[in-house]
Amino acid sequence: MAGKIQLNLDGQQINTFVSYFKSLPQKPATTIRFFNRGDFYTVHGSDAEQASKSIFRTTSFIKTIGSGKDALDSLILNKNQFESYVKDLLLVKQYRVEVYTNPGKKSQSSWNLEFKGSPGNLSQFEDILFSSDNDQVLGNSVLGIKFDSKTKSVGVALVDNVDHCFSVAQFPDDDNFSNLESVIIQFGPKECVGASESSGDTDRLKKIAERCGVMFSVRKKSEFSLDGLTQDLNRLLKFKDGQQQNAQAIPQMSLEVAMTSLSAVIKYLELCSDTENFGHFKIQNLDRQRFVYLDSAAISALSVYSTAENSSRSNPTTIVDLLDKCRTAQGHRLLHQWVKQPLKDILVVNERHDIVELLCNDTVLRQSLYEESLRRVPDLHVLSKKT
Repeated sequence: MAGKIQLNLDGQQINTFVSYFKSLPQKPATTIRFFNRGDFYTVHGSDAEQASKSIFRTTSFIKTIGSGKDALDSLILNKNQFESYVKDLLLVKQYRVEVYTNPGKKSQSSWNLEFKGSPGNLSQFEDILFSSDNDQVLGNSVLGIKFDSKTKSVGVALVDNVDHCFSVAQFPDDDNFSNLESVIIQFGPKECVGASESSGDTDRLKKIAERCGVMFSVRKKSEFSLDGLTQDLNRLLKFKDGQQQNAQAIPQMSLEVAMTSLSAVIKYLELCSDTENFGHFKIQNLDRQRFVYLDSAAISALSVYSTAENSSRSNPTTIVDLLDKCRTAQGHRLLHQWVKQPLKDILVVNERHDIVELLCNDTVLRQSLYEESLRRVPDLHVLSKKT
């Protein structure tokens, strides 16, 4: 139990740490800071209260270190509690996580930010998040968004780091960003990334993302630039046989606003810092015209799906809850994707219905697949993250 672990610091060390903690830059309430102390972790201040209520359902485990104006609430977590809480923060609550370490256990003012993660950027927490084959992640993509006020057009870039795919699109939009909202609903990114603008456009984009239940991260405007993008893509893209080995020649480069969004997400995910990413990505156009238009109001009014926190197959309240009888984790994900992306093409719809009809009419085949074959299929997305 974490309550049996002691924070063995003397008075001077405590004062030094409290001063260091209070000198850290301000953060949003949706970012939780952890301090790795070797055999256990600590959280402090408002993070301690939030963690204690979430993990222990009480604040009685919180201890105060320091005194007077230097008093600081603190909570100790063992490794199992830390890993469980990080999963909940990143995959369910859609929070950001920062982990600080003290190399060599030096002075209590010598802490470094070693790991950071967000719903769309999980790479540094893969060992924790995908430690079990039962873990399910409904999408793990990041959507870069750039609004060009001159042309009234929006450029988006969806980066899926599991399927190694870049999808870009550029389209005109109205003052309410209706088309953008539909893209966020249909493709379900875990996180949106936008440029810091002084015109108020950033706040409007953030409201759209949050209305769709997606975290919005603000990045420097300079990151939304074509400078260096060709070089990055030359390293990351897997060119087809016979294709010119130069990213400058790909047709998507003509979508300048969208490609600045792609540049920003590549920097945000630090894709070029890992050589294993080189030569693995494909790039394509984001085909949003294939699907019926849906916005957050329609999703809510029709009770299409709910957030991961509220969803319950034992007490179904949404269409997805009623339909989701899937045997595998990838089946759960595909169903969520298809429900959010209703097709327009009647031929493809009929093809899907023919397959459903076949399974409905053949009870033996259906039961054999469900009870025997599918139960042996592992979560290939999880396995791909472990390799």
